[in-house]
Amino acid sequence: MRIELLLKRFASTVATLIGVLQFASCPVNLCAQATVALPRTDFDDPTATVDRFIDAKLTADERALAKRSDDAEFCRRVWLDLAGVAPPIWELREFLADRDVEKRTRLIDRLIASPRFASHMATRFTHSILPSDSEAIRGNDSDELREWLRRAFVENKPYDHMVGAFLTAGGATDSGPAIFYTSRDADPVKVAAATSRLFLGIRIDCAQCHDHPFADWTQDDFWSFAAFFSQLQVDSQNGSSATAIEDRIGKELTYPESDRIAEPRYLGVDEIPEPDPGNLRRRQLTIWLASRSNPYFARAAVNRVWAHLFGRGIINPIDELDSMSLATHPELLEYLSEYFTQTRFDLTKLYRVIAKTNAYQRTSQTESSRPAIDSYALMLPKTLSAEQYFDTIAQNVIRQRFDGSIESERGEQLRRLFVQRMRNSGATPLEYPHGVVQALGMMNGPEMMSATANENGLLASIEAPFYDDSQRIEALFLACVSRKPTSEEAQRFTDYLNDASIEATRQERLGDLVWVLANSAECFSCP
Repeated sequence: MRIELLLKRFASTVATLIGVLQFASCPVNLCAQATVALPRTDFDDPTATVDRFIDAKLTADERALAKRSDDAEFCRRVWLDLAGVAPPIWELREFLADRDVEKRTRLIDRLIASPRFASHMATRFTHSILPSDSEAIRGNDSDELREWLRRAFVENKPYDHMVGAFLTAGGATDSGPAIFYTSRDADPVKVAAATSRLFLGIRIDCAQCHDHPFADWTQDDFWSFAAFFSQLQVDSQNGSSATAIEDRIGKELTYPESDRIAEPRYLGVDEIPEPDPGNLRRRQLTIWLASRSNPYFARAAVNRVWAHLFGRGIINPIDELDSMSLATHPELLEYLSEYFTQTRFDLTKLYRVIAKTNAYQRTSQTESSRPAIDSYALMLPKTLSAEQYFDTIAQNVIRQRFDGSIESERGEQLRRLFVQRMRNSGATPLEYPHGVVQALGMMNGPEMMSATANENGLLASIEAPFYDDSQRIEALFLACVSRKPTSEEAQRFTDYLNDASIEATRQERLGDLVWVLANSAECFSCP
């Protein structure tokens, strides 16, 4: 009876998650946009301006707005998005009890200024920058990159400086930005494709062998852009086994099966670039990248930040930025891009502006039919990354941290194995990417055994005699799904704890309830 009950509940929660997320992955209607009155594009109150862009489009399309999220929903969302982990129980209790009308703004500011923000951003950027199969092969190198990025976010390094560090990286190949090249074998073709996709939001690799079938990019465009990386080479240092990234002046790139030399040229620019004093082509490209004559750099960064917080970009997919016709709110994208440029590419300011909008703070719940996913009439639930899920369970249930300040080798190894098993690099945040094998591994894996054990952690702490059953159940909900239980949920959990017909000890039943919540749709999602 016990196993049957648990499996029935698990099947129900997985079906719920799949149903909730399926609406977000349906095809988008890309018909012509309605013309809306544009708000004044000043930067005195950019958060209000962003909301005016969104609301003007909703009004023009006669769409109803979802209500504001409640405090528990917002707190879970902003912690997961900005800190990479659900709120600790005590933080959540304090936030729910706080009656200050400015508490959401204060929480956003505090999280962005916290070390957790830097660590979470470093993890996200590492996943984006490295090829999908490289981290398993180059575990130590990816750690070096993640640590370099973490320090950059702690220092609030401007985004153009950060990208410039990658494009002009040299020296030891096992240090920070140089891994951008060594993970792609310092191949100009691979590096050019990655640079255009990551930092310009354009996928030009389809034009490598022939003109792009769906965009205006030609084969000449691809090879002229790749020529900026023609000087790349990896050399040994002083005859040792250590290697370094260097530029060899005079080294050229030729078209495939041809002796024709590819001359460097910026994407979308017909003129030949101004010569670099030292003839360093990567430096030449870096200077142009963040200049006002490049229409893609700021847009690409803004679109990625928007996709992080909302689950999809203003242009979606985020690497099709050359197709402005795909933008759901083109004026909004241009406004935020200009704001980002005016703030000298300050990512923290961009995150603050967007996170404080009414659009970001709307609920993801609705009792009626869901509006189009590109309307922002309500929030879209996002699937947690493997790191977000593991760190939440480790922090709130197992009560152990594995976020860089490693407390045990076994704990860190558990985290690595879990991330490798559960991460799906091809999935979007609006998709549930895990199959049966991953789900079974989740249900029966070592991390779940640790979470449901009673020796330590949450289960041991709520066994204290001054807790009653209602307080124990509330603590389980706060830990796993960041909210208090409904009266119906509380009653069902209480009935299970006190059902004498179930052949299990009381401690085992509490572990069962953790198992049910930790495997629920809510625990796997950011509302």
